[in-house]
Amino acid sequence: MSQKEYVLIGVEGSHDQAFVGKVLKLLGFQDFKKVHKGNIDKLDPFWRKLIPEYPNKKGDLYARLYMPSIFFTETISVAIFLGEGSNLISNLDDIISNNSSYQQNLTAFAIIVDSDKKDPQSIAQEFSTTFKEYYPNFSDKPGVISKTSPRTGIYILPDNQNQGVLETILLECGNQVYSEYLEQANHYINSLDNCSKKFHRWKAFDQEKAIIASVVSVLKPGKTNTVSIADNNWISQETQNVAILANFISFIKQLLGEE
Repeated sequence: MSQKEYVLIGVEGSHDQAFVGKVLKLLGFQDFKKVHKGNIDKLDPFWRKLIPEYPNKKGDLYARLYMPSIFFTETISVAIFLGEGSNLISNLDDIISNNSSYQQNLTAFAIIVDSDKKDPQSIAQEFSTTFKEYYPNFSDKPGVISKTSPRTGIYILPDNQNQGVLETILLECGNQVYSEYLEQANHYINSLDNCSKKFHRWKAFDQEKAIIASVVSVLKPGKTNTVSIADNNWISQETQNVAILANFISFIKQLLGEE
């Protein structure tokens, strides 16, 4: 039996974590949480260092602790590390710098982030500067996977070229499977006058987020976007050929050495 491969993927938030997990399920991966009910005794020892300690380093008893999502096949184990938004670089840096096994024994390492505040190229450069210390071939070009070991790269949502967020991808995919819901959600959001939007201080891409949240409230009443991304058909067999999603799937396949 060949040696197991380990892949670490860093993301900013729970929506991104659910998104990447759904893509991995499309590629035939199983969810550790569902298969093993989150049983720590079943967790691959390689990932034990990612288990969060309570309380956090600041001693905040109310701070939420995030356990990485684990997806696996017989030969590959993937951990999706949630880096808490703008803290992703520093939190991942702490994890990797303090664990030589993650510097030396990973098969692949990738970052997946939004480009809601900066252009994709400057974001890629920022992450590359930090992680080249551990992985010298980490590319400073969005969407490019290094072919050396470990395979590394960064994907800037939505498409490595334009500014946007995960919801930009979800809207494209939603047009394939939830077009009527999206039409009604668009009508509702656009019916809000500018005063309402100004009062709530909407930022760039908040409209896209509001539209997705509106549809989620119908698909999964009372549930979060994260749950809907994991359970509904935004990312599915029906949408996998939508160009903006297909490009991301190709990136993940290259990261896993499957393309």
